[in-house]
Amino acid sequence: MNLLVSAGEAFTLRFFTPRESSTFLLGSGAGLRYICIWSQSDPVWVGNPTEPVSDSSGSLSIDTNGALKITRANASPIMVSPHLSLAGNVSATLLDSGNFVIRDTGRGGGGPGRVLWQSFDHPTNILLPGMKIGFNLKTKKEISVTSWTSNQVPTPGAFRLGLDPSGANQLLVWRHGEIYWSSGILTNNGSSQLTLELSRRYNIDYEFKFHSDKRMNYFSYSVKKTKGSVSSSWFLDTLGQITVTNSFRSSTCAGGTSESSGPCKKDLKSSSAICIAEKPTACRKGTEYFEPRRGYMMDNAYYGDGLSSGISDCHGSCWRNCSCIAFQSFPRGQCHYWGKGSKFVPYDSINVEQIVYVLDSEIVKATM
Repeated sequence: MNLLVSAGEAFTLRFFTPRESSTFLLGSGAGLRYICIWSQSDPVWVGNPTEPVSDSSGSLSIDTNGALKITRANASPIMVSPHLSLAGNVSATLLDSGNFVIRDTGRGGGGPGRVLWQSFDHPTNILLPGMKIGFNLKTKKEISVTSWTSNQVPTPGAFRLGLDPSGANQLLVWRHGEIYWSSGILTNNGSSQLTLELSRRYNIDYEFKFHSDKRMNYFSYSVKKTKGSVSSSWFLDTLGQITVTNSFRSSTCAGGTSESSGPCKKDLKSSSAICIAEKPTACRKGTEYFEPRRGYMMDNAYYGDGLSSGISDCHGSCWRNCSCIAFQSFPRGQCHYWGKGSKFVPYDSINVEQIVYVLDSEIVKATM
């Protein structure tokens, strides 16, 4: 199976190859392939974020044990779901909610059947209406949303969105295990600062749900339908911001809006500056910022140690190093830095991927 479309054509399950991936396969040009659920032009779920297929042989299937797997040539299968306890036949359905569900329909095959596995229990970097984040008390597993390493590489990044483990009804974003942002206390009836903020921006009523029983503690949300069908998703981006995207679908139009919420407020002098909340240091007061620029740096370059979890790690390392004035972040997590004494040279015709993030004071020097 290489393509599956939901009944109302709202979502599609298919393979995709990130734009940058073939660059990092030692010149093979094959590209890395991931099985994804798509909504319009954006992936909302990835089944194999840490184990991509490195050639064109991948195919999605369900084996005799009910396990969802990607078979490939000359390599063992990639398991997307575990082996399951079956009583009979198995069905797989992509719903118009974006949930991919595997059911045990029994030997007779009648009725919808018992849910064995569903993608909503394994979110990646996007939270959809009806999707749950929280704790499975039976399996001792946490269900959370994790940012990607980069916009094109779905391996887990630096940030994670989940339910407060202390029991408070609030959402937290962690950055490498440290609390980075909190939503404040939320309520089932939606009377919270976050609800008011979302409703004010989009004129959409959100309903928050907190549920606790012997099996699970979880948070989920839904959207009260207004004129025209509204689809809302919460996207945890590579900078730790929660971008709320609302798509409006009707018979005559299609469109959408998006805006971010999180610990970093866009009160910087430049609207394009990297917005990551860093702690003040001996050499950084907190008013400095790094801005993406086309160009190159001269001299005093050095590389980071090993792989990072994306642009936020490159930013953090440069921020903490008083001599660092610029950095580059590569799609699969590598960082490249420049120290004091290096000069930024603007070059507008350079390839767009070769963006250098330059300290604001150095940009001023380059224009003098």
